[in-house]
Amino acid sequence: MKALVLTGRERFELVERELPVPEDHEIAVTVAATAICRTDAKMWRSGHRDLVMPRVLGHEVCGTIEEAPGRLFAVWPGSACGSCSMCRSGRENLCPEMQITGFHRDGGFAGQLIAPRSSLVEVPKGVGASLAALAEPLACAIHGVKQSSIRRADRVLIYGAGTLGILLAVAAINQGASVVMADPDAAKLDRSATFRSRYSIETDKPDAQGRFDIIFNATASADTLAAGIRRLEPGGRFCLFSGLGSEPESPASIFSELHYRELELVGSYGCTRQDMRDALRLLARYGHDLGFLVERAIRLDEVPPVMETVLAGTGFRQVIEFSDK
Repeated sequence: MKALVLTGRERFELVERELPVPEDHEIAVTVAATAICRTDAKMWRSGHRDLVMPRVLGHEVCGTIEEAPGRLFAVWPGSACGSCSMCRSGRENLCPEMQITGFHRDGGFAGQLIAPRSSLVEVPKGVGASLAALAEPLACAIHGVKQSSIRRADRVLIYGAGTLGILLAVAAINQGASVVMADPDAAKLDRSATFRSRYSIETDKPDAQGRFDIIFNATASADTLAAGIRRLEPGGRFCLFSGLGSEPESPASIFSELHYRELELVGSYGCTRQDMRDALRLLARYGHDLGFLVERAIRLDEVPPVMETVLAGTGFRQVIEFSDK
């Protein structure tokens, strides 16, 4: 099979390699589509704490298996121990023994990969491979919405109108919330105009003063934390969905706001298998309006030239489509 291997920082090698023999709890997956996310591009540029090279990247993956012809499966990228306190309480995304596809083991920048059988989640009929590759980021968005305890009629503000911002909006709308999106990139907002119009998603103005029940940061900008905290209703929640690229200014004022107005700051990291199942159900429900998130379908050999574009974060998903099945 062909595999694109990250051998060093900013260095890919397209090679032919044999797939390892799966262990009893594993299965070979023939990759149908892999979406490239900004985390992949960051690992290409500067590595990652959990990355040991050489490594095949790619954790937003769907594919097929020999024993179930004609059926498509999304791959939950995690592999948890199943026995620790986090796993037993349903928080397997926080398992200290977590092993992640595309980080700790080879991922979807290849024609095939080995995955734990328990990580496969069947894709509903009618959801194509490229859209199904977005199940993992949508699952992360669903996890964030669960962490934030969104209720019907909550007013939600999302900082960032990229792929994850849009998917957060889908997950919030599905809970009955009303959504406002903010992004300094007017062109990015324009690309989602049809979608936003269909679901009555407003855009936030730079000088807006409205208050919200729940706020998410789908961007690494540290400014969003302090700005968002100020715009929460008393008792509101800020979900730290994306890691911050730098330290926020005036952390003391942030803590004062949390204290005096009984605000909540909650974290959200990754997703669980149940989140993946929920994501695929939402893709079946909303997928006809989300095709614009697949900005471009590319071949495996076209991945290296697009990494700078992915890293810039100005567009939606580039998806590797494998047609030699």
